[in-house]
Amino acid sequence: MNIRQHDTSLYCQQGPLGLAPINQGVLDGTSFVFKDLFDVEGFTTGVGNPTWLATHPVAKSTSPIIETLLKQGASCVGRVQTDELAYSLNGTNVHYGMPLNPLAPDCIPGGSSSGSAVAVALGHADFAIGTDTGGSVRVPASYCGLYGLRPTLGSLTLEHCFELSSSFDTAGVFTRNLTTMKTVFSALNQDRQQVERVDTLYLDQDLAQFLSKERHQMLVKWCESAGISIKPVRFLADIGLNLNSLSLMFRTIQGYEIIQTHEQWLSQHGESLDPRIMQRVKWARTISEDDYLSAKSEQASFTDALVNNISMLKGAWLLPTTPMGPPKLNTSDSSLAQYRTELMGLTSIAGLAGIPQLHLPMPGMIEGPTGMSLMGLANSESTLIATAERMLEGEWA
Repeated sequence: MNIRQHDTSLYCQQGPLGLAPINQGVLDGTSFVFKDLFDVEGFTTGVGNPTWLATHPVAKSTSPIIETLLKQGASCVGRVQTDELAYSLNGTNVHYGMPLNPLAPDCIPGGSSSGSAVAVALGHADFAIGTDTGGSVRVPASYCGLYGLRPTLGSLTLEHCFELSSSFDTAGVFTRNLTTMKTVFSALNQDRQQVERVDTLYLDQDLAQFLSKERHQMLVKWCESAGISIKPVRFLADIGLNLNSLSLMFRTIQGYEIIQTHEQWLSQHGESLDPRIMQRVKWARTISEDDYLSAKSEQASFTDALVNNISMLKGAWLLPTTPMGPPKLNTSDSSLAQYRTELMGLTSIAGLAGIPQLHLPMPGMIEGPTGMSLMGLANSESTLIATAERMLEGEWA
């Protein structure tokens, strides 16, 4: 075992400790880690909870995502930790500990793909595979100073992967640079996407309020250097929604689906969960089928309106990935819970619509590690990456 893999807050001890490349390909010479939600044949997936680990058999198959990466020449250097059942955005785990945020040691690393983000930020791997349901790639990418991609819903297979909420679950990628992001996404997504030029980015004014002056200035600098204009829109206000209503819509759908999928295990072993996560489970049990169907109807209307808006504008959206830099380690549970509503309001926009979002880090911010996101229509990941390259040309991309 590599000495760094003794850190149980970061690496899972059930293995595999490593997987060799199966073939040569575009990822030759690169390394990756994967979140403890993906199956590897002969090993048990633990989903961040030792009781889950003890009550489930070894996997009979390997995630096609992991197989694809190995076939493209990448080597796996370990399985990494997650928040329990991926049902958190903080990066905490009462059983294994919280991985240290390398960029802000006095702050949380973000979750639930905490190990994926921290391992890449530490330089243990060139990239990482995580999952993103309610922000679990985008949030830790922001807090740890990485590029993070939530792809189009369903574009990357989640076969042989733990399911949290089928309406929102996606696989996602963390990298330290855009070149690696482009290569990894291309390796995983065999469909050749047409790259379109984006000359205008749109920023909803209800979301712009979260931008610090410093973050806004850097965004303007990026766009001016790329010859891209930023235009305001009033989309959320015009359709009568705000971050609170979006967060509730998302959490209602997510919570109901979690109970439908996992209630048998939760009823038997729920006491093994962090009490803060168990509180979410208890709330989710109060969601009725009518509540769920109503939220699904609202989701469909919201998705139609947002997709129509982006299509009509012929550009892409800008949005703050998180309301601010990462919360401090000593932030109270009540403050974190209040902050979570705003955070999930932001992350739910792409989640509800099933469209891709790419986080771009902004180093050196006074507020701590943070950044901005590009969001576009379904299957526009290559355009978002190309737009980001254009914005950051000559900087650190």
